Amino acid sequence: MQLSRWQWVFFLAGLAVLLLGGILLFRGNETAGVQAPEVFLPELPEGLPARLGDMEFRVERERRKVMAVSISSGEQVWESDGFDGWIVPGAAFPLDVSPEGNLWVANVGRKRLEQLDPQSGAFIASWVPEEAFSGCCNPVRFAALEGGRFLTMEKGKRQARLYAPSGKLLDVIVPDLSASEFHYEIRKTPGKIYLIDHQSDFGQVRTWEFDPHE
Repeated sequence: MQLSRWQWVFFLAGLAVLLLGGILLFRGNETAGVQAPEVFLPELPEGLPARLGDMEFRVERERRKVMAVSISSGEQVWESDGFDGWIVPGAAFPLDVSPEGNLWVANVGRKRLEQLDPQSGAFIASWVPEEAFSGCCNPVRFAALEGGRFLTMEKGKRQARLYAPSGKLLDVIVPDLSASEFHYEIRKTPGKIYLIDHQSDFGQVRTWEFDPHE
């Protein structure tokens, strides 16, 4: 039996559809078990806890308290409300001890840093930059450096910045942090400070080294 021209056209079109379906099915099976490679954080040293002598300083976000705990006994030494209470709208409630032994806490809702007496928790002073922190709450991460300088990671502007004791902006260390503050991290070690952006807006976890002695 001979096929007409139109029958040949329909036959060949159907054959092409079958072949294309087979190719797609093969490719689907070929990649079904393949997953995107995981992004691993480079091997970095652990950050130092906020300690001074026998005391370790901590925050309790739920109660809006800063406290000192004796390392040797595990007992609480003091707790503090700062100058006029801590405003903590989100998860960020960082603190740090400077190389000179000054205890600083971020009162993020009031957009300032507050210095507390490490022995009693009493308020000593506050610090703000010349140009006020933007947004509802900042800085979401910070490190207290020698000489009264501060290294911050800020949402809103989404930048890591270096400030002088006067509040003057010295440098923008990272101009383009990713969108979420929850992925920012500062690890402070004796020789280096590591700024980490865990969110993969840029396709990978990004890290920066900062020499606090420069």
